[in-house]
Amino acid sequence: MANKTAAWFKPAKHIDKNKQAVVIGGGIAGSQIAWHLAERGWQVKLIERHFQIATEASGNKAGVISPKMTAKPSLGEDFYSACFHYAIQQLQSLKQQKYNFDWDMCGVLQLNHDDREEKRWRTLKNRKFSTDFLQCITAEEASKVAGISLKMGASYFPQGAWINPSSLCHALCSHKNIEVILHTEALSLYCNNESWSIKGSEQQTLVSSNTVILANGKDIQQFNQTQHLPFMPVQGQTSEANTTSFTQSLKTVIGHKGYLTPQIHNQHIFGATFERNITMANLSKAADTTNFLQLKCYLPEFAKKLGKIKSSHAAIRMTTHDRFPYVGAMPNRNYYQAQYSDIAKGKHWKAYPHAQYQSGLFVFAGHASRGITTTGLTANYLASLINNETFTLFSPEIKAALHVARFDIRELKKS
Repeated sequence: MANKTAAWFKPAKHIDKNKQAVVIGGGIAGSQIAWHLAERGWQVKLIERHFQIATEASGNKAGVISPKMTAKPSLGEDFYSACFHYAIQQLQSLKQQKYNFDWDMCGVLQLNHDDREEKRWRTLKNRKFSTDFLQCITAEEASKVAGISLKMGASYFPQGAWINPSSLCHALCSHKNIEVILHTEALSLYCNNESWSIKGSEQQTLVSSNTVILANGKDIQQFNQTQHLPFMPVQGQTSEANTTSFTQSLKTVIGHKGYLTPQIHNQHIFGATFERNITMANLSKAADTTNFLQLKCYLPEFAKKLGKIKSSHAAIRMTTHDRFPYVGAMPNRNYYQAQYSDIAKGKHWKAYPHAQYQSGLFVFAGHASRGITTTGLTANYLASLINNETFTLFSPEIKAALHVARFDIRELKKS
């Protein structure tokens, strides 16, 4: 598998001579794939059911851009590190091109807040990373970086950042090749001669296209074509607090079990809660209490000095069971079950036929709480698949980990 892509993970060539695509969903995922296609010369229509884009999971006032490290090298670490580097490069490039969005590459400190994090920190310290990527620093060093007193060491990412996701979505969708269609809900899809008709609440055709990308977050399973995809909904609520003369000293994002931002327009954003299998998001004072008590546990002096606290944002984020998003063409599930039904028997000698897909239908979902970090590079990868390009920034193993049919294949291997 290291040097060869299995037949069931082989991508199909996609040819759309018109280069006209429809993206369903106006959050960070939809905005990123729309922009990456627009940059390739595609004309993109982005459909959003709300009166403005970035209303749900991407409506948080501040998200964190940082990699996800593991004690030992792993596929997940490779994936998140590659996404992190790309995210920072993309944002810097967008700023140079005069795109307007709210962010600050202030650095991120991940505190050694428990024994597990301390153990990981010690292992990472011995792996000799480039200092512009990761520094394993003491409590004294972390205090100097943060601008406040810290009682524990930390993994420091100098290029880490906070960003307002909504502002980035609006910036990306300002591209001249993107048309945003607001207050329009896509509820079903029908294919006729390789053209997809997108239907609304009264089964009227909203728009048709040979290329459709589903990036509509928590509503991704409403379509017949995607209702079988395994997801877990997770509600996350952030809180916000007014700055004080003491708290304004904080210079970096601090991660513990949750996260805390430095002052953003005279407020700190912190949290977030993590409630599994919640399907409707609601702000609650109980969640604010949870966020405050968590902050108080790891940063007691800082928590004590915060100004007035109130609810900030609540949303449902869709995650997958292996923590990798779905990125790619929608497989022909009947074909998979017919052609690969015997892969559990270990017939490695058999030349299986290459995968087949639902022509022109793509899925971009399951980024969970790290979509700010992951959607840039994965959108670049998906755009390369749609535009029929070779993509070398992901290994074959990562591409397999992102494949939309991976859970179907795992089930067939168990059969």
